[in-house]
Amino acid sequence: MDDMNNLQQRLMTADRPTLLVMLAEAIHELTIRARYFYDRTDALGGMQETNEAIHHVSGHLRDLIDPIEPTTASRGDSIVTASELLPQRAITRIYEFTA
Repeated sequence: MDDMNNLQQRLMTADRPTLLVMLAEAIHELTIRARYFYDRTDALGGMQETNEAIHHVSGHLRDLIDPIEPTTASRGDSIVTASELLPQRAITRIYEFTA
């Protein structure tokens, strides 16, 4: 998907403060997504998928607070994969900083 390839490229070229803000916003959007499943009887799969995404993105945020920690392609892949759970409008809003 071209949009997701562009997203990874933007993640890799963002300055560190901007990247950290984007990750924090992605985590926030993922928690909003998780709330959707609260009242659903078939919620377990969606909640687990969302929780895994939050786990991955928050781990990258934690690690990247250290200025010497590299922004690697595998980190970009993981962040893009987690971001795919979000609606396109959220992805555009969060990652437009580096467009």
